[in-house]
Amino acid sequence: MSAYKNFTIETDADGIALVTWDMPNKSMNVFTVEVMDELDRIIDQVVADAAVKGVVITSGKSSFSGGADLSMIKASFDLLKDAQAADPATAVQKLFETTGRMTWLFRKLETCGKPWVSAINGTCMGGAFEMSLACHGRVASNAKSVKIALPEVKVGIFPGAGGTQRVPRLANAQDALQMMTTGSSLTGARAKAMNLVHQVVEPDQLIPAAKQMIKDGLKPVQPWDEKGFKAPGGGIWTPASAQL
Repeated sequence: MSAYKNFTIETDADGIALVTWDMPNKSMNVFTVEVMDELDRIIDQVVADAAVKGVVITSGKSSFSGGADLSMIKASFDLLKDAQAADPATAVQKLFETTGRMTWLFRKLETCGKPWVSAINGTCMGGAFEMSLACHGRVASNAKSVKIALPEVKVGIFPGAGGTQRVPRLANAQDALQMMTTGSSLTGARAKAMNLVHQVVEPDQLIPAAKQMIKDGLKPVQPWDEKGFKAPGGGIWTPASAQL
């Protein structure tokens, strides 16, 4: 297995790869360009390895992840300025590709053809929860430290890596909107009630339960990629949604 700076990979006898996200010299995992590059390579690696039947992704820290590093957003504005100065014709395209990177990456993960399960062991917010939503299965610990949220609105932005699309396709539109417009945190139990996680287990059962999902034949296809998928609550053209 090739070495990564921010992740370790261990494949067990059942062919399940445990990917542990543990950034050196940081108290919490965050998405950076380097982390995205490594995750991109990990997806390619597990897809290419016939011995790997599925992937469990978790954190080596007490929290899962706080999401994206906000300095990345500032960097994309700096990139736009530089690009406008150097080549105005392609500046917007460059910004689009940079800011859309997490979106394409998570879409690549969910359509890679092998099942992924996110094992959530603490704070899981923003981009980290959006990555978890791109996984085919989600298991959360029942520990009090588990806080699941899309808190972007609190810093004046909206979830930008698929949260606005995947949450309303799992929960109903009203709950989804409330989650995104308030940025409030969910417990594991509340996230399960909203259909955002599949299981809530004791902390020491987190990885075994996540692996069991794969052993039980978890399908590597998202509900919205299945033919005939309908959004919960009937979608936006219902009287209730129109009212909302």
